[in-house]
Amino acid sequence: MDTSLVEQRRGEILEAALRIFSEKGYHAAKIEDIATELNLGHGTFYRYFKNKLDIFNHVVEAIVRMITELVTDINPYDAQTLDDYRGQLETIGDRLFGLFESNPYISRVIFYEAFGIDDEDLRKRIQEVFDLIGGYIEMYLKNGIEKGYMREDLHVTESAFAIGGALFEACKRVVASPDPDRDLAVWKETIITLIIQGVARR
Repeated sequence: MDTSLVEQRRGEILEAALRIFSEKGYHAAKIEDIATELNLGHGTFYRYFKNKLDIFNHVVEAIVRMITELVTDINPYDAQTLDDYRGQLETIGDRLFGLFESNPYISRVIFYEAFGIDDEDLRKRIQEVFDLIGGYIEMYLKNGIEKGYMREDLHVTESAFAIGGALFEACKRVVASPDPDRDLAVWKETIITLIIQGVARR
C-alpha cells in the first residue's frame, strides 16, 4: 500500500480514536466504536494498531508533540527584562489555552483519561512532557537571574515545576468552564501576577 495512504488512514483512525476516548472514556471505549465511526472492519483496524492501548498511546503521543512544539518554539533567553518575561508567559499561556480550547477532546484525554490507565510506559511518557516543560521554564528563570531581573535566591527547579503545574491546572479548569473567555482572562492575570511577584528581584 502507498505510504502516504497508510499515513492518511492512520491519521484518520487517530482523530476518530481521540473523539471516542474523550466522549466515552478509555475503559468504556471499544475498538469497534472507532472502527464503526470510520466504516472500517476490525481486520483493517489491526493493520495499523495492535490493540486499544496501542492506539491510545499513539493518541497521547500526538498530543504530547503538539504541546511540546507550542512550548519549545519560544527562546527562553530572549527576555531581557521582567516585562519581556511576562510577555513570554502570556504567549505560552495563550498557546496552551488555545490548543485545549480549539479541541476539547485533547484536554479530556490528557487531563483525565491518561491518568486512569495502569500502564507504566504511558505514565512515563506523560511525566516526560511535564519534565520537559518544567525544564524549559527552568531555563526562563535562570535567564532572568543571569540578566538581573529575577531573585538570585530563587529555588529554580522547584519554582519551574510549580509554574508548570499552575499553567496546566489553569488549562484544565478553563476548558471545563461555562465561560472560558472570562476565566481565561482571570487565570492568566492571577497566575502571571503571582509568578512575577514571586520571582522578581527585590
